Amino acid sequence: MLYQRYIEIGRICYVRLGDFAGKLCVVVDLVDQKHLMVDGPSTGVPRTVLRLNQVSLTDLKIAIPRGCKSKKVRTEFEKDDVSTKFQASGLYKKAASKQLRANLDDFGRYKA
Repeated sequence: MLYQRYIEIGRICYVRLGDFAGKLCVVVDLVDQKHLMVDGPSTGVPRTVLRLNQVSLTDLKIAIPRGCKSKKVRTEFEKDDVSTKFQASGLYKKAASKQLRANLDDFGRYKA
């Protein structure tokens, strides 16, 4: 199988670039081949359109209909306990490690 993570409604994404970098969001709708409408009411990401190269797709998915309201996204997000599942993933560990290295000073980089 070529791809294991498809872009689909309800897919949990990790925002890598932009104003909401480091936060989780949910795909609510597909705008075109390169843009997604995402929403993250529990994580502080308002409903907005992001480019596909700004996000990383995760293995997590919640069951929501296309274009649903933020209240429904929030309830499904919290019901499936997505944030704790994401913290067990490799993507979270990699992002935390990258942030830790970015916060090191000169001597810290020398020791590592």
